[in-house]
Amino acid sequence: MSEKKYVETAREHEQQAASLMLFVQSRQEVSHYAEMLVRLNHAAEQVKSGGIQSATQWCQQHPTPQVLIVDIDGDTVPLQSLSELAAVCHPDSAIVVMGSQQDVNLCRTLLRHGAFDYLLKPFAFDLLSDVFKRALARDDYEAQQTRVRSGRTIAVTGAQGGVGCSSLVAALSRQLSEQMKMRCAVVDYDRVNAAQALLLGGEGDAGLAAALFSEHIDSRFLQRAMNQVNERLFLLGQEAEFEPDYAFERDHLLMTGASLCRMFNQVIWDLPAARPYGALDVLRHAQMRILVTELTVTGARNTYRLMQAIGNESDGQQLLLVANAAHADAAQVIARDQFEAFIERKLDVVLPHAGDVLSQSLLNGPLECSPQSEWTQALERLTALAVGHNPQSQQAVMTPWTQRWRQWLKLGRQAA
Repeated sequence: MSEKKYVETAREHEQQAASLMLFVQSRQEVSHYAEMLVRLNHAAEQVKSGGIQSATQWCQQHPTPQVLIVDIDGDTVPLQSLSELAAVCHPDSAIVVMGSQQDVNLCRTLLRHGAFDYLLKPFAFDLLSDVFKRALARDDYEAQQTRVRSGRTIAVTGAQGGVGCSSLVAALSRQLSEQMKMRCAVVDYDRVNAAQALLLGGEGDAGLAAALFSEHIDSRFLQRAMNQVNERLFLLGQEAEFEPDYAFERDHLLMTGASLCRMFNQVIWDLPAARPYGALDVLRHAQMRILVTELTVTGARNTYRLMQAIGNESDGQQLLLVANAAHADAAQVIARDQFEAFIERKLDVVLPHAGDVLSQSLLNGPLECSPQSEWTQALERLTALAVGHNPQSQQAVMTPWTQRWRQWLKLGRQAA
């Protein structure tokens, strides 16, 4: 085929085919992945069941999509099935394989046999978006330069002040680093209050001011400047300052975040509700945005305005809405369904009032969460969602450490 004819055929293929189709193994998974595609501005009908075998049959009857994601769970001969699928696909289509088997050799073999990438289930929403974008732009030089995936940015902010955002950041970072064993960094961007040093047990300056005004940012500089909280958790912050200097470029702030993502699995930003210079830029570029609010009329109004300012999830940036009962005397002015109707979106997690447990723990040192409290149970669900998991029940997201603790408490009560 001549080059001109090939180009014309490729263009016709792009016009006729859907940009993306996803074939999961079981029907029970269809709704979960369909929700992901809808959030990426695709149709729910682009997700079908039957796995890689169903994908092969479908491609025999339809123009193959630009990106085809297929599930190999339950397939006894995945390499043969991949070859059969590739034989009926257009040469320009990218085949992404997904499965539950965590095997480096399998992944390498699939890539050698023509797969564009391998997604380990369960995978995060932003990872699906990232793979889809790279597959569409796989011939671009920039896409090739960004094939190695870095860490993720989790930006946490309150719809208004006083909703417990900083405490939530500290507790979330402890869960990720201690229970999920992830290497994490906390960026305390509340330079006026600098609460993370108190909440996490840090002391003195933690390098944020130096990083913001340094001409060159590299991993060695950040590693020396940050305070180490535990084996896997580090803090980038500064001592409290009533009038901090913001005479730096927004791009420099984002480059600092990018450098941290090359060093850590999860980079968690504590962004004050006042949204100082650069805070909205971090929110707009973060893979995960967590908005903390209260079930009040003011909270609903501020939440809606902030959601309009930072954009939706169509670019693969996930949004979690968290209602936190930060004040014991704050009456629930509006019901949850009224709140959700006003902001036109469901709440993802509702945190009950923690009582004085958190504040009392600070009198003895860093923030500690009681493992048997309802607040910690809701935090565990939020932690799972923040890293892209989809917990079906509280038991599904309970950490082994918490399970052993509760079992010990139960045995203790029985013995008494």
